[in-house]
Amino acid sequence: YNVIIFGGIMRIAHISDLHLGKSLHNFSLIEDQEFILDQIVKNCAEKKVDVLLVAGDIYDKNVASEAGIKVLRKFLNQLVEAKIKVLLISGNHDSAERLTFGGEFMTEKGIYFSKVYDGVIEPVIFQDEFGPVNFYLLPFVKPSTVQHFFADEKIESYDDGIRCAIKHMNVNTSERNIIIAHQNILNAERCESEENIIGGLDAVSAKVFEDFDYTALGHIHKPQIICNDVVFCGTPLKYSTSELKHEKSMPVITLGEKGKKDYEFIPLKPLRDLRQITGTYDEIKRMAKSDPNNKEDFIDVILTNENDVLDAISTLREDYPNIIKLTYDN
Repeated sequence: YNVIIFGGIMRIAHISDLHLGKSLHNFSLIEDQEFILDQIVKNCAEKKVDVLLVAGDIYDKNVASEAGIKVLRKFLNQLVEAKIKVLLISGNHDSAERLTFGGEFMTEKGIYFSKVYDGVIEPVIFQDEFGPVNFYLLPFVKPSTVQHFFADEKIESYDDGIRCAIKHMNVNTSERNIIIAHQNILNAERCESEENIIGGLDAVSAKVFEDFDYTALGHIHKPQIICNDVVFCGTPLKYSTSELKHEKSMPVITLGEKGKKDYEFIPLKPLRDLRQITGTYDEIKRMAKSDPNNKEDFIDVILTNENDVLDAISTLREDYPNIIKLTYDN
């Protein structure tokens, strides 16, 4: 790729796991996703972000919904208009072939898609006042995918596969290097809304990324820094009740010379939050009258009545129309 030069220091932002087209208990989230992506574009412009990294699971399903495609197209158009470069990789929910179709024609607009993995990953190189920054776009891969291109390598696990893929990138460690990847990491804190492989067999060690100055990860929905600049930014929205306590944000990293960088985490505020309300039926009805929060929020109701309340979910929806489920704790 041609080197693109920025005038001063370089500032990058990191998002992942958009899951465009996803529903929450049969409630469409398209409006919420469009709202949060508009917010991300606004935040990137305000923070003077040069490069936005999107670390996989762009869509929720292998075959993307029409509504999801429209939202992504609008999002990318906004970023192009704002003159923000965009680097995207495919995740385990995406079809690498479908997501990257036509990607080679978008590079002149500043949009770079990971290609379908073929054993060769050339960096996208941007340059600022401190020199080049090499961005490596590694799509979600399984060990068998990597083994296919490196028959002489011993690849028996996800860790082996990622280690092999990185070895063959021939990273120049004297320069600043950033990788975008979509993998599970050992000891990462997970939640119910992710695809889980029994026993964590899909997990890789954070040490495989030690040659990189920043590792922009997708796949895990909770924001967390693993170690040594290996970062899960998390989802921009809460996608299950297991994410109720997550504080969603977007990392913005200001790059200095080799070995130096500053972090800022920009809070993301949803159109409709996901909340949990606990109490008896009568308590919740009373609570609703003075609830200062958005009545359009998605609500997980836990009733503490000793006996089932007839038609409780329907009557409670008079106050909270977007109740996603109702359970009893008695």
